[in-house]
This record gives sequence, C-alpha cells and structure tokens, in this order.
Amino acid sequence: MAKVVFNLTIEDCGENHCRIFADYNSSSREIEVEKLKPSFRQNLRPLQEAILQSSGARSAEVALRPRYENAGAADGGDEARPAIRDAAGSLTAGSDERIVQEVGSQLFDFIFQRKILELYQECSQAARRDDEPFLIRLRVSDSTLAYVPWETMYDKKNRFYVTTSQSTPFTRAVDDYGEERRMCAARPIRMLGMAARVKVLNGFPLDEIEVDAEQVAIKNALSELNDGKRLKLSWIPSAKARDLNRRFLRGDEGKRWDLFHFIGHGGHDPDRQMGFVVVQEEGGSRGARLYADALKTFLTQPGQTPSLVVLNSCSGAQGEPGSLFSSTAAELIQGGVPAVIAMQFEISDNMGLAFADTFYTYLADNVSIQAALAHTRAELKARQFAEWISPVLYMRGLDGEIFVDRAGS
Repeated sequence: MAKVVFNLTIEDCGENHCRIFADYNSSSREIEVEKLKPSFRQNLRPLQEAILQSSGARSAEVALRPRYENAGAADGGDEARPAIRDAAGSLTAGSDERIVQEVGSQLFDFIFQRKILELYQECSQAARRDDEPFLIRLRVSDSTLAYVPWETMYDKKNRFYVTTSQSTPFTRAVDDYGEERRMCAARPIRMLGMAARVKVLNGFPLDEIEVDAEQVAIKNALSELNDGKRLKLSWIPSAKARDLNRRFLRGDEGKRWDLFHFIGHGGHDPDRQMGFVVVQEEGGSRGARLYADALKTFLTQPGQTPSLVVLNSCSGAQGEPGSLFSSTAAELIQGGVPAVIAMQFEISDNMGLAFADTFYTYLADNVSIQAALAHTRAELKARQFAEWISPVLYMRGLDGEIFVDRAGS
C-alpha cells in the first residue's frame, strides 16, 4: 500500500466552471477554474487515430501478426491498419506521440495550476527526499469531465508522463475515494479467464483476435506462481453470457474468483450511454452485446465479487459526458468490484497481447496493481506503443496488492 497519497478531486460548481481540490499530508488546496472547452472532446479523435498508427500497434514484430480488414491493403491499395478490438467502426491514419504530448500537457496544466501545483511540488520533493513513490489518486465527480483521458498527463517542465513513472503511480477513484478493502489474503489466488472468439456482430464482421496467443502469454507470465498452491488459472470453455454467470455463481469449488480477465471485443453504445463486451450468442457462433449492467450483475454476486477485473477489449473505460458511470469499468466499480482495468480507446490486437503479457509479468513480481500498471505503461511506451495511454485503473481503495506475500497468507 502506498505510504504517501496525493488526492485530487474535480467537482462541478456551475456556470462552466469546476473546483479542483488537492490534499496531501494534512495539507489541502482548492482552486476554481474554467472547464475544458467542448472542442477538447472533438480533438480527441486525432488522438485515437494517432495511437493506432504507432509503430508498436502496426508492427508485425510484436509477437503476433496484425490482421487487416481489407484485402486491398495487401494488393497495394488502402494503407493497412492493425486489427482492433472495437465493435464500433474503422479508423484512418493518424499522427504520432506529439498529439499525446499536446493532450497530456493541456490536462496537466488544467489540474496543476497555482496552489495545486505548489502542493504537488511539495509532495514530489518530499517523496524524492525519502526515496519513496507517492500515489496520485484522481476522483472526477463532475460528470461532464468523466470522459477525459487523464492518463495522458504530461509534465512539460520535468519532461515525463505522470502515469508512466514509478514515482507517481496513478489511479482513478469513485465516491469519496471508497472504502479500504484488502485485495487477497488466502492462497491460492483464483483467476478466471474468458476468451470470446466472435467474428460477426449484428451482421458486421469483426477483426480476428489472436486469442490463443494471449492465453499463452498470460500463462507464461504467471507460470512461476501457477502451481495450484499460490495461483490457480482457469478458463471458461465457452464465451456465452450464461456460462459466465454460472461459473461465477459456482466459483472455484465454492471459493470466489479473485481475478477475472476478459479477452474479446468491446464498445460503447451512445444510445444507451453504456459500455458492453461482445460474447457469443446463444445457439450460435455469432456475437451478442453483454452490457455493463448485466456484466456487473454476473460479477458482483454476494460472496463472489472478484478483487480485480481486467477487460482487455476496446472502449471498456470510455464514458459518456454527463454520465459518470456509463463506462463498463465504472459500472463494475459502482457495483462493488475493488479494482478494474479497462481500455478507454480502441486498441490494436498487438497492444492487447503486449499489455496482457507485460502487466501480468509485473503483477506476479510482488508489486501492487498500481505499480504493475505504471511499469506496463512505461514499457509499452518504450516499445513504441502510443496505446500505453489506453489502460485505465479504477480503484475503490488504496490496497492494490494481490500477489504480495503477507504473514499468514
């Protein structure tokens, strides 16, 4: 658990203004600022296009081969794009990390103004002096700013992204930062995975996902722990909604699942203002939308709620302005899941595999979820994945230690 926490809260105060609160070590600051302009959300589209055109997303050297949506690309037609895990639409060519830095600089400067910046610098100096990291925890209660990709925050003066640094692990919070809850104490840790090999949704073809490769990557990343005593890794044979519900109800020989990992397509429905994942339809191999409210019902059954849910699909953390809990991740957090990692943008299949391999490798190395994700972002960025900004971590409390050994565990 982090020893030093820098809490940030953004609240609506009307008339196109918001109030930003910061507290650290019994000190607090407060400022009132003008909200981000509506054009900011419109300008995120080039950011989405840019991250999918990064060399990591497009490279055929990232342990798997990108699959292309049209044959014309192979014949010298339209430029090929990487396979993506989104069930909503296609993309065009974008830019590079410059856009990520521009967006991140705007967001950093938006939050860290005047007195907030002074307290942040005080906290940073104390952490460096003690050679300790400090956790930055952000709670956005202003629903019009729930969609913002805060994970891109870029400190221009010190030339670093806040969320890639081990000095400043970052998480989003809900409510009043949520109640404290221990992640896992009993052994073995029980992990359940679900892989949805769906190729068609509502008559439209979906990009093929390298499901088998990701399953192997997760197995290898956790191999040293997966001995039945410290960790038990299981997979649901099918990808039907009913099978997920029943497997969670039964648990692992009556014991609750501690982790749940989903591989597949996902999206966000603007009409319902809700996220979804794509599962296999009943009686067929085509896809069906499993909306966030139904997924929450399955995963939060009494006594069976997992400590961590990882949704390795597109748009699982994408929210709708005006609705704080429209994203799949936030819906699960609201339902009582202590920690959820989901993607706020469309991601390439390359990214999906690289993320799973990297994140679980670090998580298994006796570090917290927050630290593992900071390591993962930094490594993906070094490997030329502009998509490192996609993973979002929501947490109800501070304790992110799952595999960390404790006395009596």
